[in-house]
Amino acid sequence: MRFQKIRDDEDIYVAIGGPFPLCNTIVIFSDEIAVIDPGCRMENLRALLREFESDLKDIDVVFLSHIHPDHITHATRINRLSRCRIVANEITAPLFNDKERMKRFLGFHTAHPVRVHWERLVNSAMYGALDEGQIDDVVSDNERYTVGRYELRMMMTPGHLPDHMCIEFVNERFLFAADIDCTEFGPFYGHPNSSINQFKESIDRIIDSEYEFIISSHLWDPIVNNYKSALESYKKQFDIREDLIYMSIIDGADSVEKIIEMPIIYTNTSDIVYLQFEKWMIQHHIRSLEQKGLIISKRGKIRAR
Repeated sequence: MRFQKIRDDEDIYVAIGGPFPLCNTIVIFSDEIAVIDPGCRMENLRALLREFESDLKDIDVVFLSHIHPDHITHATRINRLSRCRIVANEITAPLFNDKERMKRFLGFHTAHPVRVHWERLVNSAMYGALDEGQIDDVVSDNERYTVGRYELRMMMTPGHLPDHMCIEFVNERFLFAADIDCTEFGPFYGHPNSSINQFKESIDRIIDSEYEFIISSHLWDPIVNNYKSALESYKKQFDIREDLIYMSIIDGADSVEKIIEMPIIYTNTSDIVYLQFEKWMIQHHIRSLEQKGLIISKRGKIRAR
């Protein structure tokens, strides 16, 4: 299945991307054609547009939920073809406009030893994400944006990244939850500026809201109807991972490097980029365990209290 209609009476679709390095893309057909997070396969997006006798050149506006390459992949290419407006929040916009700044924001400063491998991954699997582009409209938390007959509300939900944003379809009562995605893998917070506590707070904000359903960026079946229970299970992954890391320290792992010798999060890979993501996530948990008084971390050495 390449795309899915969200409701029978509305021309809002999901072009299916699925797991990273792709993502699901929302497409709205109204007085304008709007796209949210153009990270699905280009052929899937074009196949959906052809159903409405349209193509990439007919897209009027592209929204970006955050700066991750899998979510911005085709934005600049679509803009070159269609001269569409590109919309992003106040944190995402300057990062999209300056890809060197984006790389530093994600932790890959010029001298970082994994940067070249990360760039290679992005250019091979998310080609176009590092192209220079320009945001046209900058939006803020709770700001509303009209696309034809649909009213969208921006919801800043940091944690995954500081710039992470969900998009609410106000009258339709559903939420594009972006990378609060309810996947079996669990939450991703693999950058130095990610935050476990903020991520949990953002999840709770959605749980406390009343929607008919939410839409995930990375599920093959993207509509999550029982989203409150799904998000509660999703949130438990933080504690499961932290328990495993704590047990590893109790068993004698005295550094982050020792912990990732037997990866806890990316258990089935030795890819240097994914192991860097793992390292950053474990560092977040080390700080959490230290704040709880369960471990002592000093000069790169870790021990249980």
